[in-house]
Amino acid sequence: MPHVSKKKLKKETLKQLDKKLVSTFESAYEGRAFAKVFRELFTRTEKIMFAKRLAIVFLLSKEIPQHRIVDILKVSPSTVAKMSLKLENGKFETIIKTTKKKNELVNFIEFLLTAGGTMSPIAGRGRWKRIFKDLK
Repeated sequence: MPHVSKKKLKKETLKQLDKKLVSTFESAYEGRAFAKVFRELFTRTEKIMFAKRLAIVFLLSKEIPQHRIVDILKVSPSTVAKMSLKLENGKFETIIKTTKKKNELVNFIEFLLTAGGTMSPIAGRGRWKRIFKDLK
């Protein structure tokens, strides 16, 4: 996991950095360069971390059991539990709305859940297809 320096920034400096980060992403998105900026800015580890967080939110929103998410994504139970609590408290609404519009994410998560298509769904024929049906 990436770590942040122990040296604390002033609140105002941190706030301005946050604004600049968001405005950079917004500008990149408008100019169709978001993917490039994302790849240039973040390390491999950070990208994996973001991808796993996104997948956790998506899977939790589809009521996939927490222990199953831990097994699929190789994350700690505490990470999934924390994100589940945040989801219950109304966080991640924008992420959920956005992912529901993207079939690629649905297909990829289905791929993960079935170990690349080599494993059948946990229980019942076509179980995951029923779970993801409303998203396609």
